[in-house]
Amino acid sequence: MVSKIFEVLLEIFEHNRNVLKEKGWIVSSENSYEWWDGLKSAEEIIISAILVQMSRWEIVKSKVEEMRNKGLTDFYRLYNATEQELYDILKGINFYKTKVKRLINISKIIINLGSIDKFYDRKLLLSIDGIGEETADSILLFAGHKPNFPPSEYGRRVLSRVLGINIMKKNEVKTLVEENLERNVYEYKLLHAGIVTVGRAFCFIKNPKCEDCILKNVCKYHLEKIHRDTK
Repeated sequence: MVSKIFEVLLEIFEHNRNVLKEKGWIVSSENSYEWWDGLKSAEEIIISAILVQMSRWEIVKSKVEEMRNKGLTDFYRLYNATEQELYDILKGINFYKTKVKRLINISKIIINLGSIDKFYDRKLLLSIDGIGEETADSILLFAGHKPNFPPSEYGRRVLSRVLGINIMKKNEVKTLVEENLERNVYEYKLLHAGIVTVGRAFCFIKNPKCEDCILKNVCKYHLEKIHRDTK
């Protein structure tokens, strides 16, 4: 049952690419980096995954573009940059000084590994300061093109309402998806992008915009609300 609903969600998200794009998700090929609002490389996604924590995506994207223009999305250049140089670029992002230190540390790790491909190891990622499960799985999926579904608060809220079940922890979202949907990179990317879009655009904690939501026809929360209102 759950697997069939996921298939329906994927069809809806596929047909609403324009809505996803408005929220910064560009539906692309399986191995494209452009899913993250047109970013150009794995390095840019890894950097963004650190910077976006507790920060607005629009600001992060502009900062990454500035880093790109200065050659600082290359990890060798990034590692050899001074902290002050990076502070000057990233000022305006929440906790930017801490994030600069984390980016320099990640650059060092990747350089020592000798290959960015060796960085795509979940156990390794979770051992690095500043990388939790959502960030680790986002890096694995969108930078490394590995079929790991990122747990998120948006996922917990949206899927709880759509499925009509009480998902208590966001980590349960990862388990639910990976047990009910074939491990397919494209589908994982599309499902995550769609769920986050719905969470950002419609599925608010309070006063969700159900009537405007692209999932309203399959969402148990909305359908049950209609039923209650028509009694």
